[in-house]
Amino acid sequence: MPRVTKPPVKAACLACRTSKTRCDGQHPCGNCSDRKRECSYRPSRRGGPRRGAQYERQRQPTAGNSLPSSMSDVANEIEPFLDNMIGLVSPYAGIHNLDLSPDSLSIVDGAQQIWGQPTPHDDSSFDSVHMHDRGSSAIRAYQSEAEIANAYYIYIHPYLPLLPPPVAPQHEDRHTVIRPSDEMSQAKKSRMPYWPTSSLTLALSAMLVLIPTSEDTFPIAETSLALRRSYAQLFAQAALTAVETETDDLSPALSTNVFEAESCRARNFLHPQVPTQLHPVMALVVLAIYEYCQRGNISRMRARGNQAITTAMDISLHRLDSTTTECSEAQRRTWWMTPPIVFMDDSRITTPYPKFDVYLEPWPIMMKTQEALFESHKIVQNIERIEETAILSDFGTRIRKLDLNLVSLIGETDRHLLTTFDEEPEASVAQNMWMISRMFIHAARTRLHRFRAFMDIPLFLDKYCDLAAINSVDFPHQTSPPKWVTDCEISFPFTEQESSIICLKSSLVVTTIYRNLPYPNPLGSAPSRSTAYPKTIPYFACSGIQSCYALLMLLHRLRASIATDRLGDCYHLLNNPTPASEIADAERLREELRHGVEILGRSLKSDVIFEGVGGMGREIEGAYLAAFPNCSEI
Repeated sequence: MPRVTKPPVKAACLACRTSKTRCDGQHPCGNCSDRKRECSYRPSRRGGPRRGAQYERQRQPTAGNSLPSSMSDVANEIEPFLDNMIGLVSPYAGIHNLDLSPDSLSIVDGAQQIWGQPTPHDDSSFDSVHMHDRGSSAIRAYQSEAEIANAYYIYIHPYLPLLPPPVAPQHEDRHTVIRPSDEMSQAKKSRMPYWPTSSLTLALSAMLVLIPTSEDTFPIAETSLALRRSYAQLFAQAALTAVETETDDLSPALSTNVFEAESCRARNFLHPQVPTQLHPVMALVVLAIYEYCQRGNISRMRARGNQAITTAMDISLHRLDSTTTECSEAQRRTWWMTPPIVFMDDSRITTPYPKFDVYLEPWPIMMKTQEALFESHKIVQNIERIEETAILSDFGTRIRKLDLNLVSLIGETDRHLLTTFDEEPEASVAQNMWMISRMFIHAARTRLHRFRAFMDIPLFLDKYCDLAAINSVDFPHQTSPPKWVTDCEISFPFTEQESSIICLKSSLVVTTIYRNLPYPNPLGSAPSRSTAYPKTIPYFACSGIQSCYALLMLLHRLRASIATDRLGDCYHLLNNPTPASEIADAERLREELRHGVEILGRSLKSDVIFEGVGGMGREIEGAYLAAFPNCSEI
């Protein structure tokens, strides 16, 4: 594939930085000279030195982030898995941390540049953003716990089924549109028509307020993003405060079972089968997802997950038996949705899995995929650390064993394709969980083979989900490859061609899954896919960008083979090619790869309202337009 021959400049002009165009660092730069536009420089508030896991842990306050000594034996084993919370393929990259760079605005010609919009690629794109009418910005609000619960089942429950099935008939989303008079001022509780009453509804409100309303004519303009961002943070901070209060209220009851019949019969306006004692644990799970998807703060995500585990174990959610109570399903879901859950055979964890009451229950396979993801993560981490021959032999055996396990799990997850999920109330949610489990397995296999297939050649400008970045001190690679590349070639029990085929097949499966993931249905009818924000709760976004990387790398290889009339180099990627059919076969594969990138790009762009992971969609679009410069945006 084409390689960049010069390292990135230390500073790029504002116009090139915003459009993610490579800048030559001159005054004025070549791009601005060609377009006859003003070229100005300003120090970037994003980026800075690459910070590792140790730095993130040191930044995080330790208060509320440790387990009681009586549970230390369990805590010492599950602590490492906090980094592998549901679907996070790589915990230390792939997001924009709003807390490290809170000021995401740049000023060019007096107009505010947008951080969260899909990357513009010409000056007309800037104009459309700058012409945004501030008066059109709006946020959603709800006027009761019941309305918040109804919105939860529309937007969040399909991908994060914390609560049991709804007991009341669901209706269309009935949010209230709020247009603050001064959009850029600090968010205020007094502007809300209703203030949630528990930590859980506050946490849910933090997620819901991020979803644009149909009345906002340009939901990804900076004014709209900033407005939603400020109110989401207001709700999240209030939810965390409420968690502390509610957790303190549990303390006197810790010596007894807080889920006795009397407690389970407690009712609240959110869901009649969910006791209030579960609210702080559920709230912390939601806040962990919020910190990752919206704030991009891995340290706080880990802290929220750790606190959720602590609170859940304090009230013995991990030690429930098969004796059912009125609140059993709520308890089960609270525990099994609390990250991380990887010890399926740990005798100390007796709580049974939740149930969707469908023919194929997805929870057992979800737990297996989490284990496989974690094992894949550990092996990939070790690839660059291979130094001794003794390690190499065992390393190859581990890879072969894990790959066989992944193939077996792929067969298990494929079973749901032969099953109809259309009878029970949560059938569609169960089907989503099966699809996400299937995605995780294929993403884990792609991740395992990606290094062997592509040797970590950078494709995206910034670092995402452990993918190497063009904008890094390690690129371009030196003339001689790093030692880990040579060692990987020697020790990896698959050839480059075999790993390339595996990456191709698994990435195309992930593409199909992304295409089939459902959009929210707020009005009882399918929304327009071109305007729906968001499509998912994107805690599994790394699976998408990993697969997109593989498809783009294969696309570049295929195009290079076509251009140099060396299609034989790509025969292993084609379907039984012959000299007479090779051109048609290559063209067919090229279109399949291109279509896959478009699907993944559109899906991740629809989640751009979550600012922590929103950059992934923009990177895919930039890489797509670099490969197809004459095409329109994804």
